[in-house]
Amino acid sequence: MARGVQVKVEGFRELERALAELPRATAKNVSRRALLQAGQPIADQARQLVPVLSGGLRDSIVVTTRTANKPGAGAFAAAMRGGATRAEAGKAMRAAAKGGRSSVEVYIGAGQLPHAHLVEFGSINNSPQPYLRPAWDAGKQKVLDDIREFLGQEIDKAAQRAARKALKAKG
Repeated sequence: MARGVQVKVEGFRELERALAELPRATAKNVSRRALLQAGQPIADQARQLVPVLSGGLRDSIVVTTRTANKPGAGAFAAAMRGGATRAEAGKAMRAAAKGGRSSVEVYIGAGQLPHAHLVEFGSINNSPQPYLRPAWDAGKQKVLDDIREFLGQEIDKAAQRAARKALKAKG
């Protein structure tokens, strides 16, 4: 079964530096909020595109930081696809699971329904009825732009909260 699309965004140096100035937990929460907010239009579009029989599949489409994967599982799979040994892939997985200062993964897709992938990709008996991939293709540039915007807004809010907290601690 296909795992999903992973995107690495580069060129956010100023935002990265601003995140580095925040406490680690705050930086992760800022990143999480920005990614969840930016991913919502993809889920909304997928809900509009998915074929509906009972509505269960449509209603299961979410944007979340909770996935069935263990942290770093994507790094393990990527390393194995790249020809790494199991030991090397395990090392890559552990390094990814530790994550960076603001390492956050967001999942956009259908819930734990046994037929979700069969609708998207089809089967021997049914033709594919893609809904997630077209939603991603139509909205990916907006998502990347929104990540930049929302991340900047969230960093500003976190910095203002930290400044208020520091002022309150002094007084």
